[in-house]
Amino acid sequence: MTERAKELFLKYNGNRFHMDREGEGGEYESYHISRETEKMWTEELISSFLTSDMCGKEAFRTYAAVTELLKADRQNKHWNTLLYYPLRTKCLDDVTILYMLPDSFRMAEKAVNKNCFSKGEADAYLHELERYTRLVRGRAENGTMTRASDYVMQEFSDPAYIADYLSSLKRKWTGLFH
Repeated sequence: MTERAKELFLKYNGNRFHMDREGEGGEYESYHISRETEKMWTEELISSFLTSDMCGKEAFRTYAAVTELLKADRQNKHWNTLLYYPLRTKCLDDVTILYMLPDSFRMAEKAVNKNCFSKGEADAYLHELERYTRLVRGRAENGTMTRASDYVMQEFSDPAYIADYLSSLKRKWTGLFH
């Protein structure tokens, strides 16, 4: 019984809205799973993601799921690791990182809204984002930007598009604190 509940929880990344939308919310609710159990499953999912060698769309989708599950839980031991994951991981291509950054921002945005992300922490994140921005803009201009084969987004082949995309992300980030 709890195996089926866990299967549903992981299938929908703990998102009850999606469970309901697909007609499986009632079944999940019938198992009466405690918050503690859901937190344990969340930890398992995050730990599995962080120790995996996922790349491309699979990494992007899973990152979106784990950041959504974590929300603004600064008490979670993986919060900082997940926040910086797109900027610090060595196994991802540039396009996957660019797709992941908005999810990283949303995670931080939720923490900002709950007053548990300081200006100093935000400045440190922005500094790291600027470092990455310089690197990826240079690679885009030189035509050496890395791309996952499962992405066919032509706009990420255009250095001007990448520059605008990164600038808009930076404006959104700095806008959180003004």
